[in-house]
Amino acid sequence: MSAGLAVQQALVAALSGVPVVTGVYDGPPVDAAAPYLVIGPDVTTDAGHKSGTAHEHRVAVTLWDDRPGAARLKAVLGAVEAATRGLAGVWAGQRIVSARLIRMSVGGVQDGWRPGLIELRIVTEQI
Repeated sequence: MSAGLAVQQALVAALSGVPVVTGVYDGPPVDAAAPYLVIGPDVTTDAGHKSGTAHEHRVAVTLWDDRPGAARLKAVLGAVEAATRGLAGVWAGQRIVSARLIRMSVGGVQDGWRPGLIELRIVTEQI
């Protein structure tokens, strides 16, 4: 299994427990209730070293909300950040070495929906 898929599985597990989030998806869902999360896009690069195989993952997680204003969106983004800060463990032969926030942003309303974006840097090592 790819390191990228292992990271996606770890993120789904961590984000499934975020309060008020109705679902975690890997693409735009059909008829999902707000607020929901979409994992991706992501970019994986080689971070190997002489003693092993490793990867650096830059992953976007987008929160979509249909409420006016940004208060709930910002609160849920904070919960998403907290859930990903503790990302650890072994997933499909990959050990998560570190996970950290790159940036967080709140976008403007698009057809009644407002996106919130979290970008993460996750480093894995193959075990």
